[in-house]
Amino acid sequence: MRRHYDQAVENHADRGRAGAGLIGWGITALLSLALLLYAWWVEPDWIEVKEHDRKHAQVQEPIRVAQLSDLHLNEIGRREHRIAQELERIKPHIVVLTGDVIDQADALPVLDAFLGMLGDSTKLAVLGNWEYWAGVNLTGLRYLYEEKHGVDLLVNQEIIYKVGSRRIRFVGLDDFTAGKPDLRFAADGVGGVTTVLVQHSPGWFESAAAKTSKTRYDLCVSGHTHGGQVTLFGLVLYTPPGSGSFEAGFYKTASCDLYVSKGLGTSVLPFRLSARPEIAVFEF
Repeated sequence: MRRHYDQAVENHADRGRAGAGLIGWGITALLSLALLLYAWWVEPDWIEVKEHDRKHAQVQEPIRVAQLSDLHLNEIGRREHRIAQELERIKPHIVVLTGDVIDQADALPVLDAFLGMLGDSTKLAVLGNWEYWAGVNLTGLRYLYEEKHGVDLLVNQEIIYKVGSRRIRFVGLDDFTAGKPDLRFAADGVGGVTTVLVQHSPGWFESAAAKTSKTRYDLCVSGHTHGGQVTLFGLVLYTPPGSGSFEAGFYKTASCDLYVSKGLGTSVLPFRLSARPEIAVFEF
């Protein structure tokens, strides 16, 4: 009798442990599914606007510059409408597109529609690696930018804009990862003019060309890294070739303070985790 009782207790305990194990697996599966849905449906469209004050104390007429990086456009959806809404709210004087606007050769019509949503701000762009890798028609891209939407595409070129009584200069380099960046075209400096260097891939700032440049810039901006795109609670596990040691945010380099944007789109996988998309706004 005692033996039967002990066996019954043991069987009941085994069933309890098995049930607890199944519950644990179920909870883990639900949490994993919730995390996956968040990374796919929520965070990629949860745009944060990061504002950075780069003004000197004596500046009376600030110039606002908004950086849009790594859009990877393939449709006009929630994210694209949100970007347009944020720019309408921010009202930047200048919008800088720092490459990888599209990553498919047939996506020029989507870019066309997107550029039409961005209002009347002055705009400039540089090339990223995906414009090259995807085989985008660069002649068609330049036409779309410059002739149809008035966006200045800088490929180893510079331009000066007048904003009120002030001027601001942009030096735009070809992409370090897939193009041929060449800084020799750039003047050593323009007195009294804020100068911003734009290069899609931040790894360039660890290159010999960057380290030996004698020119100092008020700011340099890059993208490319996506801030890791999918991170382990902020710990970056991977950045693409051409990133160098950079992940996201501000860095000191030989020629400037460098800001690396986490970008706005996704690449390869349609997920973001602990690497929210961003619009960076700089006030000079």
